[in-house]
Amino acid sequence: MSAQTAETIPSSTSKLRLYVTLFGVAMAIFMGALENTVVGTAMPTVIASLGGIEIYSWVFAAYILASTVMTPIWGKTADLIGRRPAIFGGLALFIIGSALSGASQSMEQLIVFRIIQGLGAAALFPIGMTIVADMLSLEQRTKMIGIFSGMWGVASLVGPIAGGYLTAYTRLSWRWCFYIILPFGILAGIMIGISYRERYARRENISIDYAGIVTLTSALVLLLLIVEQSAQLSLSKNLIALTVCGLLLAAFFRIEKTHADPLIPLSLFRNKTIAVATLHGFFAMMALIGTMSFLPLFVQAVIGTNAAEAGKVLIPFIIPWVLASIIGGRLIMRFGYRNLVIAGMTSMFIGSALLTRISSGTTLKGLALCTIFLGLGGGLTVVTLMIAAQHSADRKELGITTSTVQFSRSIGAALGTAIMGSLMTWRLGRLLANAPSEIAALAKHSEIGSIVTPESRKAMSPAATAFLQQALAGSLNWAFTFVFFAVIAGTVVAFFIPRGHIHHFEPNVVPHE
Repeated sequence: MSAQTAETIPSSTSKLRLYVTLFGVAMAIFMGALENTVVGTAMPTVIASLGGIEIYSWVFAAYILASTVMTPIWGKTADLIGRRPAIFGGLALFIIGSALSGASQSMEQLIVFRIIQGLGAAALFPIGMTIVADMLSLEQRTKMIGIFSGMWGVASLVGPIAGGYLTAYTRLSWRWCFYIILPFGILAGIMIGISYRERYARRENISIDYAGIVTLTSALVLLLLIVEQSAQLSLSKNLIALTVCGLLLAAFFRIEKTHADPLIPLSLFRNKTIAVATLHGFFAMMALIGTMSFLPLFVQAVIGTNAAEAGKVLIPFIIPWVLASIIGGRLIMRFGYRNLVIAGMTSMFIGSALLTRISSGTTLKGLALCTIFLGLGGGLTVVTLMIAAQHSADRKELGITTSTVQFSRSIGAALGTAIMGSLMTWRLGRLLANAPSEIAALAKHSEIGSIVTPESRKAMSPAATAFLQQALAGSLNWAFTFVFFAVIAGTVVAFFIPRGHIHHFEPNVVPHE
């Protein structure tokens, strides 16, 4: 074990300080989860206020892209200069970005401020889980994973309802969906600040992989732009953009092979468990985050509810996720990673297959049936494979291992959301082009947002409302069909998880009292 890791948590750390630190980390994760669920529910109302349904997916994609790019950077930073400064830097950026997002005056401003949010959010989960892995053994982590899943679950249950009621029933408006996050971030910073101690010796001659950062960032931004704008570009321009993206990625991998301190050490992927966890996370988050991002839009615009009711659609998704992650964490030692993940992907397969059958006649109960299976699958797989990757990693690379797995998940979430948004927009344009003459004036992306709120629907004719709801339902059906194929890919990857039993003894864990 390296001196850097061995001294991360002093052996004299008291149990009280340990628990306060863990709860502070859980609070930081809670804040990140609350942001996702509160904002996702409020977004249809934000569209009605600020306009811009044609760039709807970029509110999510910009946040996820920023988070994706920064995830390995934060992970490397935590290994180089310590967990404490890294987690505080992430919290500060997230809080500032949240405050600015709430003050946005246009959809473009909101996207820019969401980028700042995403830059900070990238630190919360990977560095938080690295701190947990530093402090607890494998057996302790499997027993205490319920704390972190519970915090995420509480946020995911409270978030949709809070977001819905803030936008539908109060005078505070959707802006408070961002402001409500601030107290939790401040509380997390205080708890970690007073309880978490590092005896860390700064490494000398640190070599920052600037070339890797630039090439990877450029490639990811270009890839997302290709996905978002492919329908508006000619075939030749798409091919040129894809070629440039491919060259940037090739350059990135070449840099990582030769750099003294690579952003993402390619040697990590020689470990089969880490490789599978990374690839699985890519496809799983395509499906899970994509579904969570677009379900509130379907409920509010197609089924025809208000923001508060739209928020409730995620409840049957979240409760099974939390329960499955708590139970699954305790079953890892008995059944191993592979069995739990395959069972989870089977559940996700059923849920995503049901989701492909949605239409303008789908009810809330029908959606709940789909999301229950997806939630169960997410709960059994996501936490399980993070623990698996951490357990199989060298302790000196724990930070970068955790962030690399999270990095692949963020890429999957960003690409999945962007692809679903692109499919929805493309299909919507084709359907609106065939709008009947009597509602031709409504056949524009910028005006279809008028069916989001009950008040604006009342001002439309029944024929116009029905046509727009069917058009949006048909467009979202294409998006959710993509989710089904992403789940298939993730299920195939799951079968490559190494077989074998999990060892109870973990000698490299830093002791605590």
